[in-house]
Amino acid sequence: MPKLYAMSDIHGCYEAMMDTLRLVDLDTSEENKLILLGDYVDGGADSCRVLYHIKHLEEQYPKQVITLLGNHEKMFIDWYTTLDDKSRWLTHDFNLLTIKSFFSGERFEMMEKQPVMTKGSYYEISHYIVRMMKEKHEGLLNWLSEKNTRLPYYETENQIYVHAGICEEDGEHWKHATKTNDFFWKYPAETGIFMKDIIAGHVSTAEVADDKSYLGRAFWDKTSHFYIDGETVKSNIIPLLRYDVCKKSYSSYEKEKNGYWLEYPIVKR
Repeated sequence: MPKLYAMSDIHGCYEAMMDTLRLVDLDTSEENKLILLGDYVDGGADSCRVLYHIKHLEEQYPKQVITLLGNHEKMFIDWYTTLDDKSRWLTHDFNLLTIKSFFSGERFEMMEKQPVMTKGSYYEISHYIVRMMKEKHEGLLNWLSEKNTRLPYYETENQIYVHAGICEEDGEHWKHATKTNDFFWKYPAETGIFMKDIIAGHVSTAEVADDKSYLGRAFWDKTSHFYIDGETVKSNIIPLLRYDVCKKSYSSYEKEKNGYWLEYPIVKR
């Protein structure tokens, strides 16, 4: 019985990611898959560590782990590959948490003392930081930016997995109708009936549900949409959506106060 697992919006929260990954079974069946919907960086303090673990999972389960990009990776990749000041990553990365995660505290303190960091232009500062990042992490950065060349969604017979959303008004022509940015940036979240189920992150489940109790939980709109951005930085929980391919049924997990996860059905078809 193949299972499809979906996670999204890890946002540099390594421990929360590892906690949720305990629920994912990729060992008992090679048909089981883990689909990661993006936004692995930016927010928590361990973005680099999160990326390395996802890369490791891909290498360990090359046919089972699907890694999509989110809008935060798009911004990050645009910055370190083009050094274009239009990306404004240095001003977006609050307290430089993502950048600092690529260095030891001592190493970054040394970097901060360099004249280029205090007197350089935006381009010069970016060029210096990226050069320092590539000295140790070039392979990781290349691995991440290579994903910019792949499809921004993962499609099955019954579902479309995507970071933000698609153009739904064009029905079966959604692949051609969706603007590239919408795959990563679509807002607000769409709900209602569509020809396939859409599993997305990007927008907080509490916001989509208009219910704060959904913080850290998956949300289903009772028709065709599942959202799994649990605002991890705030909730410290990364929701997991599981789909049983044979039973065509969904389930998720709720974190109890004692630290255990309780699986519960969302919908059966």
